[in-house]
Amino acid sequence: MDEALESYRAYVGRKLADLGTQVLTLKASVGNNELEPAREQWLAAQLTWQEIGAAYGIFGDLGAAINTLPSGLAGGPADPGFTGLHRVEYGLHHGQGPAELMPVLEELHTNIGTLDSKLPELTVAPSDMPLRCHEILEDALRDNLTGNNDQGSGMSLALTAADVSGTRVVLTLLSTLIDGQKRGYTATIAAELDSLDVALNATKTSGRWPDYRTVPLSLRQPVNGAIGRALETLAYVPAMFATEDD
Repeated sequence: MDEALESYRAYVGRKLADLGTQVLTLKASVGNNELEPAREQWLAAQLTWQEIGAAYGIFGDLGAAINTLPSGLAGGPADPGFTGLHRVEYGLHHGQGPAELMPVLEELHTNIGTLDSKLPELTVAPSDMPLRCHEILEDALRDNLTGNNDQGSGMSLALTAADVSGTRVVLTLLSTLIDGQKRGYTATIAAELDSLDVALNATKTSGRWPDYRTVPLSLRQPVNGAIGRALETLAYVPAMFATEDD
């Protein structure tokens, strides 16, 4: 497990570096009041964050500041505590521009840099990786596919696809350990994730992710079925590594 954890830490470091660069590009577009490209750049940055996947739980307050939501905040979307990527999403899809969003982006970029610098100090418990192998998609089902996380972009299906990618990363790192417990099980999981990717990609229009609110039931149902089957298969992974203390 130690080797998998170290490999994952290196992966997160690369993703945070990518995210920092993406936010700088996004900041430049917003500063120039180029909001249409900024919406595309926000999505790219949000997808990078989603792909980090298994590390959410160890980021603490910095992670919350980077990806917080307005639910539960007294002021809702206007609350000063609503910060980070979803705050940018909200602004870009609710008529806000440089005056409102530049301070948010400044803080976001600072928080990403701080998190990156603290990454070597953060501890990932051995039990976290197997647990997150299941929970990444569980969160996607609860928060993305219901629209709970959406702040106006409608990109819930795109975010779910990024969560599938994040799940694959964890699965690959744990594959030797998983197959040591149950031979061939990673291939079984990978096949379920392939089916989910097929269902998600079938919702695209001309190669672009649609607003999830416009997707017909005939295309949403295969996604819901595929993610349910994948979650049922993934549910056995944490149990493989459970100890009496868990």
